[in-house]
Amino acid sequence: MTGYGKAIAETPQKKITIEIKSLNSKQLDLNTKLPWLYKEKEPEIRNLISQRLDRGKLTFQFTVICLMMKLLQLLTNQLSEIIITSLKR
Repeated sequence: MTGYGKAIAETPQKKITIEIKSLNSKQLDLNTKLPWLYKEKEPEIRNLISQRLDRGKLTFQFTVICLMMKLLQLLTNQLSEIIITSLKR
């Protein structure tokens, strides 16, 4: 029952990653790692997983990266470098 799985979905705005890691265990020990925005869905996710699995130490990780924010951060960093370079002259 040891295993690992990863799925990635991308849209122009977001990159969503789901990772599941499992180890042998006599009971179901479920650890979830969710962004705060999706914490309200945790009971529903736990319920779905526990309906399919009876035992094992499982880590379920769900991440969402906003690609537009990354672009904005990159542009801000480049702008900062330009300003610093201009001030040094």
